[in-house]
Parts: sequence; C-alpha cells; structure tokens
Amino acid sequence: MGETPQTDLPEEEEAFIRAYGEGFALYHHAWSVFFVSHMGDLRRHFGDLDEALLLAAFGLGPVADKRRAAGRNRDALALGGRAVSEGVTNAKRLADVTGIPRETVRRKLERFRARGWVEQDTDGTWRLSLDADGKARVAEALGPLHGAFLRRLARLVVEFARLEQP
Repeated sequence: MGETPQTDLPEEEEAFIRAYGEGFALYHHAWSVFFVSHMGDLRRHFGDLDEALLLAAFGLGPVADKRRAAGRNRDALALGGRAVSEGVTNAKRLADVTGIPRETVRRKLERFRARGWVEQDTDGTWRLSLDADGKARVAEALGPLHGAFLRRLARLVVEFARLEQP
C-alpha cells in the first residue's frame, strides 16, 4: 500500500502495482477473499499450515523442471533470488525456503513418506513419489483441495482482469 513501484520490474508488473495501488480496496478485497479462503481450506485439510507450506515448497522443483521442459524457463519465477530447480531437495533447503526449523522439516518429511507422498534417496535427498504413470502420489490425495483452489484462483484472476478494464 505505501510501497513505491521498483523501476527494475518489467513494465507489466509495474503497471499492475500501480493499478493495485489506485484500486487498493477492490484488488485487496479480492486477494484477501482468495487468500483467507485458501488458507482456511489448507488448515482444515492438514490441521497444520507448516505441512501445506512444506508441500508447496517441495513441489517448486518439479514444477520448475516442467516449465523449463516447456521452454518457459526464461520467465520462471525465482524464490529468494534463486531459480528453483530439480525435483530433488533436502531438509536444509526446504527449511531455508520455508523458514520452518530443519528438525520440524525432517519430521514432516517422515510423515509424508509414511503417507507414500515422498521418498528419500541414498544420498539423503528427497523427491516426490510417483505412481506408475509418473504422476505425483500426493496429487491424488490432494485432488479435491486442488480443485477448490483452481476454482478460487480462476475467480481471482477473472476479478483482477475485470478491475483492469476501464
């Protein structure tokens, strides 16, 4: 709200920041409805927002790999100033990205392993467990939650587009 747009941002991002500032109440309300509703769903599903955050961070690598494979790496978003890469990670990296203590990350990774969502390699790195079709096993478990997220995200994107219309 009180931030000045950075001049090193792409023009589209600067334009959005200006529009958000000018229509703050409308944009922020739409964002807040999305955010609070989604966080509520996550908390109800997991009972623990750290698990949701950890899974989201865990999935960044595989998704970044798919973006690169689709030729979209030049505009891939970085996290903490670093590009996210590879479908494997470790507890330290996840702790750094999420701010969750490393021991807590390790305990949650063990819970995910017990659910069949992740597996640990002999070198100590972790990766998502895949089914025979190459689909992440966690995706099936979170299918209904993901569907609600997509519908809510679609409403947010459409509302933002409406707000940008004169």
